[in-house]
Amino acid sequence: MDETSPATEVVQDPVEQPAKRPHGVLNDILRLVLKILVIVLVFMLMFTFLFGTAKVTSNSMEPNLKEGDRIIYYRLDKNYVATNCVAFRYNDQTQVMRVVAVAGDTVDMTEDGLVINGALQSEPDPSKDTLPFKEGTSFPVKLKKGEVFLMGDNRPDAVDSRQFGPVNAKDTLGELMTVIRREK
Repeated sequence: MDETSPATEVVQDPVEQPAKRPHGVLNDILRLVLKILVIVLVFMLMFTFLFGTAKVTSNSMEPNLKEGDRIIYYRLDKNYVATNCVAFRYNDQTQVMRVVAVAGDTVDMTEDGLVINGALQSEPDPSKDTLPFKEGTSFPVKLKKGEVFLMGDNRPDAVDSRQFGPVNAKDTLGELMTVIRREK
């Protein structure tokens, strides 16, 4: 060939070019679905082993918790201190109560109210007396290792350890983390 002859170009037919974009879109959709499934699986595992949810079914903790509120509790740490709120099962219902005494404490009820280790406790609502029930726990009670004494904030109407006695901390569901208020 001489340098004066025109160069020949190779022109590809546009119909013969492979369509790569639909395959890329399909891969993107599959990756998105896989990510969503992984996120759902992580949340399912978290709410199976780390956290729990329940609906408040009694007025034992009013005014702090109302019947119908939803709670989220943490399952793993059961080393409670006084004032922690915990969830537990009683009569096939999830209840929420406040820890008023822990292992080694002595709980007593007098005409003055709740006494822990010889000290009269200040109550959530001083207009409502904290008294023992006629039937139930005999006072004073010395809590054994791993036990907690639970009471509702609505003392006159609460079904709590004054009736069913101390609770083993291992038998509780977990410590209350947050409350989701119901709409009225």
